[in-house]
Amino acid sequence: MTIAVVSMIRDPWGGSEELWYEMGKLALKQGHNVIWAGYETPTVHPKIQELKSLGLIHISRPGWVPPSVSQAKSYFFKGRNFIRKRINPPIKRLFKYQPDIVIYNGTCYSIANEMQLLKFVQRHGKLRFFIIGHLNNQFSRGINEMEAGRVRKAYFLAKRVFFVSERSLDTAKRQLATEIPNAAIIRNPVNISSLELIPFPSGKDIIKLACVGNLVTSHKGQDLLFEALAKWDKKNWFLNIYGTGADLHYLKNLSEHFQLKDRIKFWGHTTDIRKVWEQNEVLVMPSIMEGMPLAVVEAMICGRVCIASDVGGISEWVTEEKNGFLISAPTVPLILKALETAWNLRDRWPEISRAAHEAAIRLYDPSPGLSLLNNIVTE
Repeated sequence: MTIAVVSMIRDPWGGSEELWYEMGKLALKQGHNVIWAGYETPTVHPKIQELKSLGLIHISRPGWVPPSVSQAKSYFFKGRNFIRKRINPPIKRLFKYQPDIVIYNGTCYSIANEMQLLKFVQRHGKLRFFIIGHLNNQFSRGINEMEAGRVRKAYFLAKRVFFVSERSLDTAKRQLATEIPNAAIIRNPVNISSLELIPFPSGKDIIKLACVGNLVTSHKGQDLLFEALAKWDKKNWFLNIYGTGADLHYLKNLSEHFQLKDRIKFWGHTTDIRKVWEQNEVLVMPSIMEGMPLAVVEAMICGRVCIASDVGGISEWVTEEKNGFLISAPTVPLILKALETAWNLRDRWPEISRAAHEAAIRLYDPSPGLSLLNNIVTE
């Protein structure tokens, strides 16, 4: 069987790629053919290299624009990419392999921009088409009615539309003004070496907070957190930031603006999640939008207190004052309120952290790649 994955991500890697990667690795080992149509990037991620060593066929999608070029040069790169796609269309190359299954991997609505893919799916009526939607914004639709119509059409063409949380599914129904009878919930993999609870530290003078995720403030809301912490500076805390992204320099400048430079440290990307939670007690995640962030799941499995926005599927995992704390909306006053609530209950943090671990162990899927593979092959 030939399985094709079409990805929208324009970075070398991201959390949205983990699920199809796990599925693809299993499929290749079982003797299936796997094709990945992914955007070209300056570097190839080690997980793609691993899949290539197992037989993955990579079809490059032109689309890379250097991040630091001038606007005029960016137009040049975009124009060149457009011409390259017209001369040698990557989706047309993909369908020459006559896939039995096609998976589109993106946000809940990014399929609206994949008109060539949808045309080929329509022409090949016998293939099985699936969509994985990792993210939408419950506060902002972000698409116009024409685009919403294309999304509805794509959902209709799909055998199954996978969402990573019930909230994301409910948001899609509202924003698309339609029922989605072929929807299903699927879990993403966790990236930790052990599922064991990390003992909660005691007797520390400084509470170590951690913020884990891409440094993209329109998504993760770190700038709101900085402003809230600037107004909470009488508390004894230190914030460790883990991740990379376009807003790194902005956030470093903002930490100086709010006079927090000595209380915040930027560590860059890390792959050792358990080490993060051996060194920190609390995850603070003031996200503007989410599907279901792996950072929350991984922190809970490790037995850490989460203070996170009630967006996406977070409240499906975090229960207020029982196994964590919810920021009712991503605003500075409400972030402050959640921080204060958590601080006032800090004597209960060891108990709350154990409850977080137990809840996450119940909810997570130990083999999400296998679950996806079984879903698409047997559908």
